[in-house]
Amino acid sequence: MEKLRLNKNEIILYFGVYVVYVSYQLWSLITARHKILAVAQYEFPEGWSILNSRKDDTNDEFYAFTEYIKQYWHWYIFHFAICSVIRTYQPKWQSLGYVLVTCVILSCTMKLISIALISSLVMTYYLVAQLHSKAYVWLLSLLWMIVMIFMKSNNMLQENMGYMEFHNVMVTLCWCILRGCSYGLQLAKSHANGDDDIERKYAFANFLGYSLYFPCFTLGPFMGYHRYTHSDENIPMKCNINVFLWHIVRVAFWWLVLEIAIHFIYVHYMALDIEAIKVLDTKFGLYAVGYFMGQFFFMHYIIVYGLGIAFAQYDGLRPPKKPRCIGLIHRYSDMWKYFDEGLYEFLFTHIYAELCSKHSSPLRKIISTAATFSFVFLWHGHYWYVFVWSVLNFFCLVLEKVLKTLTTSSMYNNGLREKFRLSEAGVQRFNAFLGSQIFIPAAFSNCYFISGLDVGNFLMHEAYLGGWWNYLTLSFCTYCFYQCCEIVMNKRLKDIRR
Repeated sequence: MEKLRLNKNEIILYFGVYVVYVSYQLWSLITARHKILAVAQYEFPEGWSILNSRKDDTNDEFYAFTEYIKQYWHWYIFHFAICSVIRTYQPKWQSLGYVLVTCVILSCTMKLISIALISSLVMTYYLVAQLHSKAYVWLLSLLWMIVMIFMKSNNMLQENMGYMEFHNVMVTLCWCILRGCSYGLQLAKSHANGDDDIERKYAFANFLGYSLYFPCFTLGPFMGYHRYTHSDENIPMKCNINVFLWHIVRVAFWWLVLEIAIHFIYVHYMALDIEAIKVLDTKFGLYAVGYFMGQFFFMHYIIVYGLGIAFAQYDGLRPPKKPRCIGLIHRYSDMWKYFDEGLYEFLFTHIYAELCSKHSSPLRKIISTAATFSFVFLWHGHYWYVFVWSVLNFFCLVLEKVLKTLTTSSMYNNGLREKFRLSEAGVQRFNAFLGSQIFIPAAFSNCYFISGLDVGNFLMHEAYLGGWWNYLTLSFCTYCFYQCCEIVMNKRLKDIRR
């Protein structure tokens, strides 16, 4: 990547606008909470007495996570104790230890029908994987995703399990589909390549240990099978107790931050009620809803994934990295790469890269991207808001690929420099302007995924049909944000090269 040729005062301006913009958004949301309480159709519960403010507890995912930890916290200690002993005295039994721990937990906490569903899914993937056929693995995945669509609308099943257990089982089945896919597809690939030591690497005990690894079983993150089997022996295993405790402390810290934040910023409720959004006095207040929806979503997964990552690293596995802050991501391809690294690896390795290569035609790459997002849509659930989110993501990524191809071509760069007399800094500014125009709809697409169709449509309408002055100021602030991210990214790449 070329060095950014922007002067110091310009850089200060960009960061200054970004800081002032986010600070204003934060202030708008905090001061609006009393207006939201006045129009809300929901009685907010009393929060912590020390904070003297009501608490927004309307986010189902965060509520489910909190309830899950209340129910399972001592099982994490059980996993830690059993697996530590096995790793110390009989490390070859580590996979069997994971299986034993999770089987005990399931038998003590779930009903028979829940255990039967999870066991059926796991075992069908193992049996189909032995056929060494990628087509059969994908067919099985499609069948299970269709089954889950019907399960979601089965009221009798929900009543039998109870709300929390039904939620936990559905989420667990989603993760198990990815794990079963990863195992089956990698086994088929290894068999086709004639790899050595297939029987040991893909042994039944390893498959069960991978599929039933408790710290990532329900909450994630997703780890590909290659991460579980330590394919790269040059990377040392991380089993340091001090590092593990430090990671747990960090998870607890961000959980505390989020708990305090939902006493003063009611963005979770605003994601459910357009009338609560309308109490904000300015257009920029509306954009604050979109921005902090994303930031709260990010904090939630820093906590949830952070817990699984801490345990996985301590157990000597190689989990994906924690999500990267969305406030420092300006290209949507990077959002997919760095927010959920495990899911991205799965999508890229087993779908996109299977359908096209680096030297494939642009049309083939577009079709491969469409196929990838079709799977994303089905896996996340058969909902219209997920469909809209997936379509917007698809088009924004295609536009981003087009822009990247354009800005790296010699004809384009020579034209800007010779015909329009732009300096290196001028070319950078023009490219950042084009990139920021793609980023705006990409960022608002997240509102559909987090809050649904009504709120997503409302915010998108206000962004593009709220008047020319409104869009001009939004574009300027987004442009400054884009430049800030470019500067940070170049600094990060420079540090890596050192």
